[in-house]
Amino acid sequence: MAALCLGAEGIEMGTRFIATKECVHANEAYKQRLVNGKESDTVVIKRSIGAPARAIANSWTDKILEVEINHGGYDMLKDLISGEANKRYIYEGNTAEGFAWAGQVLGLIKDVPTVQELFDRIIKDAEQIRAKWRK
Repeated sequence: MAALCLGAEGIEMGTRFIATKECVHANEAYKQRLVNGKESDTVVIKRSIGAPARAIANSWTDKILEVEINHGGYDMLKDLISGEANKRYIYEGNTAEGFAWAGQVLGLIKDVPTVQELFDRIIKDAEQIRAKWRK
């Protein structure tokens, strides 16, 4: 809960909740990539079209970035960044034929707990930080 120490009033935890048992639509290959990854394993794609977003680096995102570097524009990107390409990775586990969203928190994910276990951990960590601040 480092965000609390930095004064955050809220956090976004989309990537973390993908790596939970209840996220049944996320393929196990996607979840394992989240567990095994490090924070430097992500790249920002779609920057050239004004819609930047972070994804897990792979050969597919390399293709996207190459088109962006060469000023390919939306018409050249649309098949690479399509919902279908995203689904191939996240739902089907076809990591070579698509891309998957992930924040830099990727490096902090070490397991696939239940949502209840994750909330219990978050609360425990927050309580420990608050107790530490009181000293």
